[in-house]
Amino acid sequence: MRKVHRFRRDIAQDDSMQELFNELSDMRGTLEDAYMRFNLASEPELVEACVYEINAAQARYNYLLRVIKENGGEAAFKAYTGKEDIVWA
Repeated sequence: MRKVHRFRRDIAQDDSMQELFNELSDMRGTLEDAYMRFNLASEPELVEACVYEINAAQARYNYLLRVIKENGGEAAFKAYTGKEDIVWA
């Protein structure tokens, strides 16, 4: 248990990792907004624009996940969030 607390503290002090987690959280919100706009779009041009937006946001989200995994991976995310039941895709 002591190791996890020290690890969590180390991650909190790592500004680059903190920034990655914040950006990942922001991208999750961006994706949710894009899906909401897609669900409300009725014109074909708007639907197409929403699809592009969703694809771009998903690509950025996947990139951030990959960078986080490479820089600390699953253990870093669990320690940062305090969630032990996270499953990486």
